[in-house]
Amino acid sequence: MKKIHFILLLFTCKIYCQDISYIRTLDTIFVNFNKDKFQTKTVFPKNKIDFCDRWYTFNFEDFTEKRNKVHLQFWYTIYPSSDRREIGIKSDFKLVKKSYLRKHEKQIISIAFFKKYGIYRSTYEAFENCKVIYIIDNTEKKNGKIPLYEVSKYSSYMMKE
Repeated sequence: MKKIHFILLLFTCKIYCQDISYIRTLDTIFVNFNKDKFQTKTVFPKNKIDFCDRWYTFNFEDFTEKRNKVHLQFWYTIYPSSDRREIGIKSDFKLVKKSYLRKHEKQIISIAFFKKYGIYRSTYEAFENCKVIYIIDNTEKKNGKIPLYEVSKYSSYMMKE
């Protein structure tokens, strides 16, 4: 009887794997952030020009050369570019329920995705067609709502010739 329950449980569970070819087709990607020794967040006090309000950093070792440390950084500012500042388009910020994230679960990537595909593929190939990147900041959950910040991407990965 226990074996039958286990088999039923196995087949009824949703099995999901992040595939880079699917992620490459998306125009919006959500990056899951949980603060730990590989994921850090820096929040700056607002200044007059709203420059670099917060940074989300994912730290890795270069998988080809273990000596090299690389990082992938996402930053949130009120105005991500001078063009958007001139026309008054601010970076998006929203508080969402878990149901919103469940609806978009195939668009969510985590640190496991970056480790699985390596720095180059996850940084340059996966975000190739992406127009909007949101950070899901799990460190700021309040009253069942999770903040999403529209961010820009930066990588310290140096491509070799």
